[in-house]
Amino acid sequence: MEFHVSPLIKPEQNSGVKEKPFFDDPYAYITKMDPLTRHDFYYIQKKIEQGWITERDIEIVKFIFVHRWLTLSQITRLFFPDTEREQTARNRVRKMMKHGLIRKLQWTSYSSPRENRPSYYELGASGADILKYRFGMVLGHRDPRMPKPTTMLFRMKYIVTNELYIHLRENFNMVHFEFHPILTMKEEQQIPTAKYVLRNPKGKEMTFYLVVHREDEKWLKTLRYQAQFYKTYLGTVEKGAILVILVSTGEKAELANKVMEQEGASGYVWYVTDEELYNKEVKLTQGFFVFQDGQKTYYDLQ
Repeated sequence: MEFHVSPLIKPEQNSGVKEKPFFDDPYAYITKMDPLTRHDFYYIQKKIEQGWITERDIEIVKFIFVHRWLTLSQITRLFFPDTEREQTARNRVRKMMKHGLIRKLQWTSYSSPRENRPSYYELGASGADILKYRFGMVLGHRDPRMPKPTTMLFRMKYIVTNELYIHLRENFNMVHFEFHPILTMKEEQQIPTAKYVLRNPKGKEMTFYLVVHREDEKWLKTLRYQAQFYKTYLGTVEKGAILVILVSTGEKAELANKVMEQEGASGYVWYVTDEELYNKEVKLTQGFFVFQDGQKTYYDLQ
């Protein structure tokens, strides 16, 4: 939808668009993207040697390369200590942008133009050069100088997945998290959004496959096809693993559950929504749920 609305229509005048879920908004669009800096790697290497670019900066670059897009709040919670963390993180991120390690995307939406939106941070040109020349990494289309075309909904998938990642780290013993593993069963393949493994206090590990859906026209049709695969895969190939479906609202979780029930796959599925992830009063140990007789039943994983 972001490329379907006429650009001469001002967002605040577009009263025909209903408000959409915050990170599931097909009317979201970029308002400003910072330009890529043009520092030579020799210049960046000197900044590293002189301490202007720190090891923590490089760790953030590595993380953003894998996790694609983060908000300032997510960077803060992952990489900065509690003492004066917000201002310290803000200042550090500003310096990283100055050196071209990361860059900022600003956005809004036709559905709620007056609402403040958190900027997204992605890999910058100098950050890409550090990964390429310092660590020998192959960047492909993740090099910001030759990216694939990307929608806001695709970016939002990573934002909410990273929010889940942070909650998992805070609340569980998470021993593995991997984006887009390839699952193969005979001649069929599925590539879920992520795979993660949690270990309980007794040392037992539980495997979860995460599927994140945003508001695109085919998400229910896609989910129906996925349901057929996961029903067989989790019932035969990897018994005991759980499929977690992350959608924006409880209403969408109900729709997803109807599809899974129709396909006979509901016994392998847990749900979590943006509402649980972004509600500060909800702890993720009590945020996963299933449907029983049409009603949400939350797990207590403590």
